[in-house]
Amino acid sequence: MERQAKSGGLWMWGLTATIVIFIAFFVGFAIWTFQDDVELVYDNYYDKDVVFEQQIKRVARTQALTIQPILTYHQTTQVLDLKFPLALGHTPTDGEVLLFRPADLHKDRLFRLTLEGDSLQTIDLPDMDPGLWRIKLNWTSGGEEYYLEQSLMVN
Repeated sequence: MERQAKSGGLWMWGLTATIVIFIAFFVGFAIWTFQDDVELVYDNYYDKDVVFEQQIKRVARTQALTIQPILTYHQTTQVLDLKFPLALGHTPTDGEVLLFRPADLHKDRLFRLTLEGDSLQTIDLPDMDPGLWRIKLNWTSGGEEYYLEQSLMVN
């Protein structure tokens, strides 16, 4: 009889130890997850959502154009030509060209849109780092805003 009581006591200790280890694991896991810093992309979601909706409208207006602006980068002369075809039917009154470098924020370049004549802008880009760039063109014409983005690979 005494031997049966001893084996029953070991079984209870084993079960208790398993439950305690199980609970300790989940408490430790919960503490670890709550200490992990979760950075949100944006602090003000509502404000960013409104701006994003406006951006969607700009892109939709640009895609609805029958002819879009033409962005051409010449590797040998390191010049970016931006042409608004006359058939586009409007001339930009304001805008900017952002050369965005995904690999390094500090290399981004911003240029005001200043057309020569009605339709052309030439931007000299000496010492462009090789790699991927994104050309982001924002412009306003006739009270409407437009946005065009194009990738550029510099060799």
